[in-house]
Amino acid sequence: MSKVTVHTEDVKVDDKSGFVCLTDLAKLKDPDTSRIIGRWMRTSSAIQFFQSWENFHCQNFKPPDFGGFKSRAGENTFSLSVSELVDAGATGIYAKRGRGGGTYAHIDWAIHFANWLDPDFYVMTVAAFRQMNDALFGRENLEKRFARELAAETYPLVTGAALSALPPAADALFEKRIASVEADILNLAVWGMTAQEWRIKFPQSDARKNMRDYATPEELKTLSALQVLSQEMHENGYSSEERLDRLRAKAEELMRVFCAKAEKQDLLLLAQHKRGWGRFEF
Repeated sequence: MSKVTVHTEDVKVDDKSGFVCLTDLAKLKDPDTSRIIGRWMRTSSAIQFFQSWENFHCQNFKPPDFGGFKSRAGENTFSLSVSELVDAGATGIYAKRGRGGGTYAHIDWAIHFANWLDPDFYVMTVAAFRQMNDALFGRENLEKRFARELAAETYPLVTGAALSALPPAADALFEKRIASVEADILNLAVWGMTAQEWRIKFPQSDARKNMRDYATPEELKTLSALQVLSQEMHENGYSSEERLDRLRAKAEELMRVFCAKAEKQDLLLLAQHKRGWGRFEF
């Protein structure tokens, strides 16, 4: 369970779902947290928000169930509980019992609640969660995520040219082997080892993990560029050995460009040292 500080209150964030504890936010305004959360949920603006949010985010949402909530909003005797929202198909909120319990909601719901609660708390809540987001997905991590996605998008170029040259009757296992060989040419160019060699030297508890999961943004950007170059060389008839030599040299050239600043060089060398593998020096 993580925490983020809003004004003077530590607000819990469920690590698994990423949902925010509305109970903690409510303490900023009133110690009777269930009462104030209930007041917010029964307002027509909140109900309209719940429905719009669910319609946008959840394909299986059942909007007819919200008809009764909307028609009764504003009545003195009307109340709405978390369990009723969940029963109606809402996915943006839930109640948690036991240690660390309370009412938890998606960050969008939490911000809506904070805005209703108090304009000042709303500003503080947005600022606090922006800081948390920067800590979790700061510029370096965002850059890595982008580079990882870019490398994943260009990966089919590596195997596409090789597989397209196979006869239609080629065995699926043979195709998989060809794809593995093509990927390992890039692994050798960037990291100096094949995927199998890496797994033997650095056993993983999660079989889905590979070298790319531990790569720096600069390595991933280099890999993405090499994937495009490898496809072009394959189409021009270069042998595997010729491609590897060219890609290895190109990898060193690209890394010098991507790590032109001393700070980037230090971070790469530190990353290589911490994980125990990598072939670049400056």
